[in-house]
Amino acid sequence: MGKKRITRREFVKKGALMTAAAAVGPHVFIRKATATSKKKLVICSWGGSYQASQRKAFFEPFSKTMGVEIVEATGPDLAKIKAQVESGNVEWDVIDIATRTLATATAENLLEPIDTNIVNLKNITKQAIFKCGIGNIAFTTALTYNKKLVKKAPKNWADFWDVKNYPGARSLKDLAPFNLEFALIADGVNKDRLYPLDVDRAFKKMNQIKDHIDSWWKSGAQSIQQLTSGAVAMSSAWNGRVNVAQAKGIPLVIVWEGAAYDWDVWAVPKGAKNKELAMKFIQFALDPKRQGYQCGKLIAYGPSNKLAYNYIDKDRQKELPTYPENLKKQFSFNSEWWRPRLNKLNERWSTWKLS
Repeated sequence: MGKKRITRREFVKKGALMTAAAAVGPHVFIRKATATSKKKLVICSWGGSYQASQRKAFFEPFSKTMGVEIVEATGPDLAKIKAQVESGNVEWDVIDIATRTLATATAENLLEPIDTNIVNLKNITKQAIFKCGIGNIAFTTALTYNKKLVKKAPKNWADFWDVKNYPGARSLKDLAPFNLEFALIADGVNKDRLYPLDVDRAFKKMNQIKDHIDSWWKSGAQSIQQLTSGAVAMSSAWNGRVNVAQAKGIPLVIVWEGAAYDWDVWAVPKGAKNKELAMKFIQFALDPKRQGYQCGKLIAYGPSNKLAYNYIDKDRQKELPTYPENLKKQFSFNSEWWRPRLNKLNERWSTWKLS
């Protein structure tokens, strides 16, 4: 059968359709690809009111500004970070970790160095700058009590240990760090001369309080829930979460004396899928106005950008860990001392709890 000949009119019509398809086709493809390939940035933090403050101050504005979908996760502990990096399946792009985790993760090559071509450190507090992390907030772990549940208010860690004169259910965090320091302070060690820690003395002092601890809390939200519900009358707790509860009318009181001051830092796991975007997020989150909003309006932690105080009311500054009157009553947590000892002492802690 011979080929069918087409008329000149049919040829012109088909040519026009092909030209139109060529013009429209790529347009349609690009729009479809854009809609289905929106970049995702996975950020792992600590949940509760703290992560809620990060969501409002950083996650949502960054998503809107950069056209990026923020996927939130919680619980960035060292074991999970290590498992992801060593398996080559890194799920998180940005993590929020404490300095003791940062020190160990850096030593074990689990983190990307901060890219200072993207992250501007000019106005960042010196103590908040690390090779593989940048402080986002200063936080305090402090003795906290519910004033409706105590007849006599504790003023320091010695009072916390004094169950006879300061009765009531108690709680502490389920980890060796901070607790060993608090035990030594309760035993009379000057807060400015804690390190190197006398570990045996600390555990001996912990023996005195062990049977009076009703609960060992594992999350910041849990510590506040226990204090709020009346399950315990006093506990160690993170000051920012206490402040959020206070704003809701819950009668909690922070005891700054002998409290532990430390940094939470932004870091990027080694091999993160979106490393450059992660660094851009860190730069975005270090903005003084955004930090001022988070610490000044949402949760009472101390900002790392010194210019952020320009956006925080004077009265609010008095509620922050970095306010001079509060800071002078605290000790600085020594993550470098803890780094080579962390795993061993946490193992000893677990054994001690069961003994």
